[in-house]
This record gives sequence, C-alpha cells and structure tokens, in this order.
Amino acid sequence: MEDAEIALMFSLLAIPVAIWLQLWVKSRRARRKNVLGEEEFENTAWALFSIVIEGTAIVGGLIMIIIGSSGVIKYIINFYT
Repeated sequence: MEDAEIALMFSLLAIPVAIWLQLWVKSRRARRKNVLGEEEFENTAWALFSIVIEGTAIVGGLIMIIIGSSGVIKYIINFYT
C-alpha cells in the first residue's frame, strides 16, 4: 500500500472513535442529572475532574473529526486530480 491509502485508513478510523468520544461524554452527563435536570457532583474535586476529562474528550474528539475529514478530502482531491 502507498502512504496515501494508509493515511486514508487512519482518517477513516479516527472518525468513529471521535464520535464514540462525543457519545461517551453525553452519556456521562446524562447519568449525573437529577430530577430537575441539573448536574450533580459528589464534591468539588469530582466536578473539576469531570470538567477536565470531559473537556479533553470533547476537544480531542473535535480535533480528530477535523483531521479525519481533512484526510479523506485530501485523498479524494489527490485521487481525482
């Protein structure tokens, strides 16, 4: 295989992983909601930990989607030109 096909495979693999990360964060937030729809934490340390972990997952997932999409688009452009 050439380098372009390998980059395409990694790009196509990154997109489902990024979507899974977004769904994981959404389910974590849904589990913490109380009857009124507000998020509840056991203590401040747990809240800060969740903010850091979920924020990293969201930003990382968005970066993975951007990189994966650009890899696919780059492959299509190079393949058809």
